[in-house]
Amino acid sequence: MAAEPGPPPLSRNREYNVLWTANMVSQLGAQGTLIAYPLLVLGLGGSAFEASLAEFAIAGSRALSALPSGALADRVSRKTLMLVSEFGRAVALGLLALLVAIGHAPLAAIVVVAVVEGVCTSLFGTADQALLPSVVPSSQLADAVTRNTARYYLATIVGPGIGGFLYGVQRLLPFVAQAVTSAIAFVTLLFLRLPAPAPAPVPAPAPSPEGEGGGADRAESALQAMASGLRWLRGNPAVRATVLFGTAFNLVFSGLLIAVVVMAQQDGRSGAEVGAIGALVGAGGVSGALAAGRLRRSLSPFTALMVLTWASAVLVPLLAVVPTGWPAGLVLGATAFLAPTATALVAGHQMMVTPDEMRGRLAGLIGVSMGAGAALGPLLCGLLLETVHAVPTVLSCAAAFLLIALGVAVTPAVRAFPALPDNREHPSGS
Repeated sequence: MAAEPGPPPLSRNREYNVLWTANMVSQLGAQGTLIAYPLLVLGLGGSAFEASLAEFAIAGSRALSALPSGALADRVSRKTLMLVSEFGRAVALGLLALLVAIGHAPLAAIVVVAVVEGVCTSLFGTADQALLPSVVPSSQLADAVTRNTARYYLATIVGPGIGGFLYGVQRLLPFVAQAVTSAIAFVTLLFLRLPAPAPAPVPAPAPSPEGEGGGADRAESALQAMASGLRWLRGNPAVRATVLFGTAFNLVFSGLLIAVVVMAQQDGRSGAEVGAIGALVGAGGVSGALAAGRLRRSLSPFTALMVLTWASAVLVPLLAVVPTGWPAGLVLGATAFLAPTATALVAGHQMMVTPDEMRGRLAGLIGVSMGAGAALGPLLCGLLLETVHAVPTVLSCAAAFLLIALGVAVTPAVRAFPALPDNREHPSGS
């Protein structure tokens, strides 16, 4: 009897490619302004701490709005949420570009726009993550996560370089560019066709104490929806542990990135040189994503996390001795090379074990956790740069990576983290 054919490769999955393209275009603009925000604040006479406030505003608002965004993504159309978020982002960035053009862009206005961008990013990200298992077969989820990780790092290659170049030409251009890319992403999403939702499951007469296995009740309030997501996460030790360690890693790495950018600017590096830092980080991530398909089949999730965290603890101290600019970008890029394999193994498992009616809430919880790390990291590193300066800041980050690596090594839930099924018999075209 002939074997049943597997699903078509991701390269021929129309809906996945529409979703991937819309997100890619949006992230290109966002990565350009990631560099442009601190450059704008510093160019207007602000301090290193004030420059970090813009990054804190984006990440902080994203973290605070992630949990309600996740609950919302389980209750209304996820496609609609993505469209609303891109429209809001285009309007906010267009207004900031206008303020810069007329020469009146106070720090308060920059922070307000950053907050709007953070909220829109949260809405978009939770809906996008919750939609992925609806358009990709479970056997291809790890490959899809790897491609999505490559998409992020590809944006970090191109976006910061373009953002730095555009800022050098005219301060307002990076913000104009993001408004345009958000508009393009909005139009692209209009072509996304989603499968009809599955019938709602019949509620169990007595839900489990940990809130597992039950369907989302449309009548529940937003607060009840968020609470049910928290109960579900609490009842899954492996998912909970990896979210916590991922948050800690994100906190340190995001703080380190803004610290390296500020250090380069303070040393008189040009906008293009500062943009090269982000581009090299992106190049390391894309290279890692290309290698992740092979690596994730030869490494267990625990081993992948150990390699990532210990290598980071070893590499980061080099930032205390190498020149600012592209050499620092090479160090961060080497660290980023290791991230896609761990991300594919961990996120793929998280998506597989999460019921569809809970995926928005899990994405929201992860968004809160990761967003908190992304918000606090730049703020803490900005304070360290203001008080103890560059070398102690870098060494503090290296010590934090060492503590994360030790935590991963001794946590039973991470050591026993299950591997994903091998889908080599059904190639995804990656």
